[in-house]
Amino acid sequence: MKTIELKASARPELGKRNSKDLREEGLVPGVVYHNAEAKHIQLESREAKKVLFTAETYLVKLNVEGETVSTIVREAQYHPVHDHLLHVDFLQVADDKPVVLNLPITLKGVPAGVTKGGKLSTKLRKLKVKGVPGNLPASIEVNVSDLELGQTRKVGEIELENMEIVTSASAAIAAVEIPRSLRSKTAKAE
Repeated sequence: MKTIELKASARPELGKRNSKDLREEGLVPGVVYHNAEAKHIQLESREAKKVLFTAETYLVKLNVEGETVSTIVREAQYHPVHDHLLHVDFLQVADDKPVVLNLPITLKGVPAGVTKGGKLSTKLRKLKVKGVPGNLPASIEVNVSDLELGQTRKVGEIELENMEIVTSASAAIAAVEIPRSLRSKTAKAE
């Protein structure tokens, strides 16, 4: 998994009014959760967007006034109309305790069905897995080169080392769909 370092500072005041003032200054309020504790922080909106506005999943080394903690982004809240970042929740992780994360899926290969005129359709973009943060990859590669026309690659068909798949085994990852023009040709041939 890729690592990125962000700088943050402790948030001295809490509340709705203070959070609004922070946003006007280009800062984003946030919380770092660890067990039953919650540490309130503030960080620059530009810095937070490096982690949030990407398809990658990052292990975030959060530097809070000199103290560095390993975290992952648990949740981000956005304004419903303007899409501005309102709040970020981080979860502090330990190197030996498993966490549940959504990792991006990367499809590898050109399906055999696509060379015959089919269309590759991506059904699932992220896979929920459970594992130790140090063993988790940046993305999960799924080979689709053996898919024929009308076939689907499902979650239960892939095997991963050092992690457990939480997503339902029956969920489809990718499928080679048969276009209408090919369906009519096969119907005429029969």
